[in-house]
Amino acid sequence: MEPIWIVAAVVAGGLLVILLLRFGRGRERVIDVGGPATVEPDAPARAPATAKGGADDDAMSAGELLEAKGRDEGECGLADWLMEDVNETLGGGYLSDRMIMTRVADVAIKVSADLKATGRASVELPFIAADASGPKHYKRDVTRQEAELGMVEHGALLVDELLQWRGRDARVVKLGGWLEAESDEDAGSGSLDPLGTVRVADAAEKAMADIAATGQAIVDLPRLSREGGAAYDFRREFDRAALEGMLSDA
Repeated sequence: MEPIWIVAAVVAGGLLVILLLRFGRGRERVIDVGGPATVEPDAPARAPATAKGGADDDAMSAGELLEAKGRDEGECGLADWLMEDVNETLGGGYLSDRMIMTRVADVAIKVSADLKATGRASVELPFIAADASGPKHYKRDVTRQEAELGMVEHGALLVDELLQWRGRDARVVKLGGWLEAESDEDAGSGSLDPLGTVRVADAAEKAMADIAATGQAIVDLPRLSREGGAAYDFRREFDRAALEGMLSDA
């Protein structure tokens, strides 16, 4: 028979192991893989990324809100232009107001469609803000020409992007891009300003119509205005064969 002290030691050892296991089990971390993720107290929280790659979705502009929804560059520029006008009309201080920004972005889509359909649009945003004097409303009529100047300026649209917003076909869009490139080459410095961009887009549409009607086109744009450079005269003449060559190379 084993000495009594050996048996006692074995029993005591077993009891000690059981107690240690129970104590350790009570300190185990519980992880709920099906619930929301948690952040350790010492770990900094990470803000969600936005469609623009930033860290704060609230910092997005009205145009960027539309860009995140997959809207085109023209509508994005139009939203930013309207947002600036709303801010000025209300007296300033509203450029970072997310509620106003969202309403302006939404109405820009409708304004864009109306402008393309009829050349005019009515913008009404009642109760867009409020201050000590009471509620504020925004209302104005917009023509396509002033909207295009605004969207080109705020959206940094190129000629081909403006023509795409207008809904023109691929041939007119390509011609517009070619004319802009030619004007840049002639000028040597600076880029078209908003008015210059609209003029070249108009010229591309007219030139394509002239080619279809007569087989000849003349683009004559005196005093074409540019950013960071002096205005200059731009002129190109081409026939149908030359146009086809330009479009195939573009």
